[in-house]
Amino acid sequence: MPTSPRSLRHLLRGSLLRSGALLLAAVASLPGSAGAQGEGPFIQQEPRAMARVVYFSQAGLAGEYAIEYGKPAWRSDYDASFEKLTRGQRMRLGRDWWTTLNTFCALKLGEKSELKPGEYFLALECSDKGDWSLIALDPEPLRKSKVDAFGTAQTKGGTKIPLQYATTDDAVKELSIAFVADASNTKQQTLEIRFGKHRLTTTVKPTL
Repeated sequence: MPTSPRSLRHLLRGSLLRSGALLLAAVASLPGSAGAQGEGPFIQQEPRAMARVVYFSQAGLAGEYAIEYGKPAWRSDYDASFEKLTRGQRMRLGRDWWTTLNTFCALKLGEKSELKPGEYFLALECSDKGDWSLIALDPEPLRKSKVDAFGTAQTKGGTKIPLQYATTDDAVKELSIAFVADASNTKQQTLEIRFGKHRLTTTVKPTL
């Protein structure tokens, strides 16, 4: 049975691109669930993926950074309303707990964006014109306000990192985030974010 626009919007935004969490919303609706009764705890045991870069020196560790994330599935029928659902939106990246970037060293992403050593919560944003960005959020105010990744769309500010958007011939079944090595420059990688046939990229250069 074809997916209706309404259900597509719910599934797409709930699993990857919306501020909502499909799994949490479903569990919260069950009788006797923590969400339904306003009680807790709600306990998850879910595997997460990691993309990591490590540099070594003669003295030991020279630099290190990693992104950890949950992996929502992608369905090809999401593509029919892709622009309608993404343009002008700030969106959740991943599933369950925040997608996090932890870095021991300063990073330059793209041509102008810079991040200091520390931890960041990550989101995606697409402008009305279709320009994509990775948003690096300071976790501290979100912790203080108890903002789960469910509330990504309501967050403000953050460091905006422009991303290049392209489509691919092959499709991935789940969200994939990777640091791709640059054969000509060991001090640079390409950060690649993929879902379905959609690919977002930027360069990453650590200060070592």
